[in-house]
Amino acid sequence: MTAPPSPRWLWGALGVIAAAYFASFAFYPGLFTLLGVNHYGVWFLDSFAILASNDALARGLDPYVPNALDYFNRPHVYSHWWLGLGKLGLTRADNFWLGLSLVIAFFAAAVAWLRPREPRELLWYLAIFCSSPILLAINRANNDLVVFVLLAPVVPLLLHAGRWVRLGAVFLIAVAAGLKFYPAIAGLVLLTGDDAREGRGRVLIAVVALAVVGANLRPDLAQFGGLAPRAEGLMTFGARNLLEPLGFSGWRATALGLGCAAVVVAAFLRSRRFAGWEIAPGDRADWLAFTLGAALLAGCFFTGTNYAYRFVFALWLAPLLWRLPRDARAPAAVRRLAALTGGLMLYTLWADGVASAALARFHGHVPADTLVRWADRFFLLEQPLVWAFFCCLLGFLAHFARGGLLGRPG
Repeated sequence: MTAPPSPRWLWGALGVIAAAYFASFAFYPGLFTLLGVNHYGVWFLDSFAILASNDALARGLDPYVPNALDYFNRPHVYSHWWLGLGKLGLTRADNFWLGLSLVIAFFAAAVAWLRPREPRELLWYLAIFCSSPILLAINRANNDLVVFVLLAPVVPLLLHAGRWVRLGAVFLIAVAAGLKFYPAIAGLVLLTGDDAREGRGRVLIAVVALAVVGANLRPDLAQFGGLAPRAEGLMTFGARNLLEPLGFSGWRATALGLGCAAVVVAAFLRSRRFAGWEIAPGDRADWLAFTLGAALLAGCFFTGTNYAYRFVFALWLAPLLWRLPRDARAPAAVRRLAALTGGLMLYTLWADGVASAALARFHGHVPADTLVRWADRFFLLEQPLVWAFFCCLLGFLAHFARGGLLGRPG
């Protein structure tokens, strides 16, 4: 019988295949249409927008109004921390090498984390890595890639033997929150460890650090809602995508989304699904990375709407969702929930891209308003499956939080 490929060989295959896949879009931009991604004929549009804001500031212009220096006249919609890039001498002329460097850093961090142990696991990782949302993030060099790279050391830091080294994770989360606000929810992962007192202490320190960051960003937070573009339609996700068609909008939709999340968490806490289960010591890193990614994604989902490139954090979910359904030591209910979560994640990552690509084939043959109607109908019909995916994530997050508060390994 032929010996199975070594993990090192599989790890190398993952890097080579994924690199060749993404490089093919540089040589054949027409491939973007097959994945439902609009390339617009320009690489790294989102890093360009940030540099354009810095260029506007350097010219004495207000970066928080529509910016003629950007391809789409976008105002600056992030924290003022990003406006320090101009002080480093960076301009729009640096966009290509800066965007490419960011993509390479993200790619290296992702491949370093995803270490397949068998060929089927390699295929699973490729199905996640090569999905439309990841391609969208790379195509635009979106600054969610910066958050991914910045938070990538959080799990290794939390698993370090040194107590003071573990506090480094607090610093990274605070800096990430200063760049894009939403990473503050990643503080949940700080509850990990055998010592509940230490975990609660880390969270308290994080609250103080985030309060300091929040005070610094108060002017940005005050105007963010009016400047941020509305994410809607295919290649977006969020609780509001279902709640608004049902007649809820604004703060009511946000409150209802958070209320639904609280009900789901309470239901999981009362259930016996996770009774007696603790993550195996050898899978602890996968469990923490899963928690980190799940907290970021679920926090974004239940508080608003988001563009699909935020699914880059799904890469941190992939190892556990592959291994847990096959772990005979875990209760059957936990294995089934993990398998369901993995299947729903795969659907969520690919459905909109496939639908967009399919609808693009009818362009020029079917009236535009008809295509829009088809897209809106598909988008609405898929929302229950998307909600199901995020509700599954809440189940695992509830179990993690309960274990962290009680001092169980997490």
